[in-house]
Amino acid sequence: MENNQYNAKELAHKLIQGTITADEKIWLDTWYAGFSDEEVLLSASRYQTPEQLRESILGRINAQITTARKPAQVIALWRNIAAAAAVVLLVTFATLYRNQALEIIDPTKQIAMSTTFGKHQQILLPDGTRIWLGPGSKISYPDKFRTRERLVKLEGEAFFDVVHDKDHPFVIQSGVLKTVVLGTSFNVKAYPRQPIAEVTVISGKVAVLEHGLPQSRQAIMVPNQQTVYDKASRSLVTREYPNASKFLSQRTGLFSYDGASLQSVADDLSLQYGVHLNLATGIAQKEFYGRINTNEPLANALNKLCAVMDLHWRKLNQGYELQPLPFNN
Repeated sequence: MENNQYNAKELAHKLIQGTITADEKIWLDTWYAGFSDEEVLLSASRYQTPEQLRESILGRINAQITTARKPAQVIALWRNIAAAAAVVLLVTFATLYRNQALEIIDPTKQIAMSTTFGKHQQILLPDGTRIWLGPGSKISYPDKFRTRERLVKLEGEAFFDVVHDKDHPFVIQSGVLKTVVLGTSFNVKAYPRQPIAEVTVISGKVAVLEHGLPQSRQAIMVPNQQTVYDKASRSLVTREYPNASKFLSQRTGLFSYDGASLQSVADDLSLQYGVHLNLATGIAQKEFYGRINTNEPLANALNKLCAVMDLHWRKLNQGYELQPLPFNN
């Protein structure tokens, strides 16, 4: 019987619950008989010898046994729980020991990357996950994923195409907001100076959690849904978002609009180029149809927008302004 057929920790729990099969019990007994306590004792542990570790395990197990059972039942129960608890603890210690040893031999390094406004960058993570980092954004991640969570930290906007791993959730930390997934594609927009943050799902299922006092909040999303987090009110609002697929092109800087308000277009350009774009009175709700490539210089984007909308733009001391063309008789 091959060792990789079973997981020792899972079998230990099945032993406690009484659901273990005969073959699984034989494998578990063989595994435990060949396991050395000394291999998994941690240098930082309060247990200095295998005997101390064993006594601690048995002491905790003994406290769980009810005196109402008959002696023979107590002995059988005690032996089963003792073996299972020892396996669970030793497997846990073995995992910790392996990770600590690897950190000594080959330490994990934190990688930080950033983009300037008007620029996009594609990143490949150690697990095969792909990230499209938006303009004016920062991201950091380890060069090796060794912990249970695959944790990255984001400031700004990024599109994620996450490789599925049910045992190692992928977590994006953006301030107090956490986005947790197993494997999916979605967009996170969480610029530090913006009053709201947005998470939009293209495929899979995503959990968004806000951690803070006095209580935390969370939302679960499926494809074509978006959760908006308001930083001031600490509210999480989930809504239907049928046009979620637009982020597949936006992740590379290509924006398509099908009747979007001019204000919405101006907001996008402001974030992409890191500028303040002001609209003259009365034009914010005008509808725009067209495509804008934000990889081009800002002047090109403004020229195209103005040509379609019969506007002109001018540079101000603190940004840009769009105005209607003067009316000619």
